[in-house]
Amino acid sequence: MYEPFDAAEDLQDELKEDDDERVIADMSGLAPKRPILFPVFDAGKQMDAQKEQFRAKPQQPVDIDREGRLAALKGALGASLLIWLVYAAGFGIFIFVLTRLFKLL
Repeated sequence: MYEPFDAAEDLQDELKEDDDERVIADMSGLAPKRPILFPVFDAGKQMDAQKEQFRAKPQQPVDIDREGRLAALKGALGASLLIWLVYAAGFGIFIFVLTRLFKLL
């Protein structure tokens, strides 16, 4: 009787004959544990994980003197002012371009 030709089955038979059962690369552990596009948010589970992490690692008190605190404060203020300056310059350039564009029209 007539049997249809199945190329995939033929190829699988050839591969089974040549298979020496070695694993070239096991990438099964690289898959994400949760969906990437639609993450599932479970607040209770997240809080439990944070509590376990907090309990697992005891906190050490930080010994910092007055100059260290002042340096950290100045660094934080300087970084925030630098970010503000970038935004202010960007908005200024945007307004300048708009005023020149409307003068031409």
